[in-house]
Amino acid sequence: MIESSTAKAMSMVEQDLLKMGNLVEETMRNAIKALREQNADLARLVIEKDDLIDNLQIVIEEEIERMVSKTPQVGFDLRRDFTTIKIVNDLERIGDYATNIAQVVLELKNDKYIKPLVHIPKLAVLAMNMVSTVLKAFVERNADLAEAVCRKDEEVDNIYEEIQDELIGILAEDLSPQMAFQASRFLLIAEWLERTADHATNIGEETIYIITGKRVKY
Repeated sequence: MIESSTAKAMSMVEQDLLKMGNLVEETMRNAIKALREQNADLARLVIEKDDLIDNLQIVIEEEIERMVSKTPQVGFDLRRDFTTIKIVNDLERIGDYATNIAQVVLELKNDKYIKPLVHIPKLAVLAMNMVSTVLKAFVERNADLAEAVCRKDEEVDNIYEEIQDELIGILAEDLSPQMAFQASRFLLIAEWLERTADHATNIGEETIYIITGKRVKY
């Protein structure tokens, strides 16, 4: 009976985690869309959704706390429970990055961009595909898929370095204060997307740990 109750409680946790993950994906994709289109209304919508993400984090953590307090937890259960909390924290950070990007959109809403946005959307697509795939790996308990996501991080780093080199080169030029400000903001956005991929990698590593009990680092 206890085992059945625990399984039901964990199923609720996983459903809420997936809901949170889907919301994080939606907000980040909308943040990048708002950036490309300089869409202030969409940026404001992204910022409004941040509270929903934070609330889901609290709900999931409280569900896990209740589960731990009410039922005896053995090795695998404890590993899964505490690792799930880490994953939720990773998702919350990605949601924060989406909000940060949306705030930059509002800062630049009336500016003409210093260059067409090509590499930043490409980096965003790769990072968010990692998030989407690693959540699938978590739900399906697929360690091989989680590992494949982790290995994508190097590709993200390479694109980030390209963006970084280009924007630092632009900042080295004799720019107007507004153009320099814009280049610095694009540099921050690239950094937030790179960190998004890092958090997806963290989730992949934690998923592998839940499934295999082995710690890996990519």
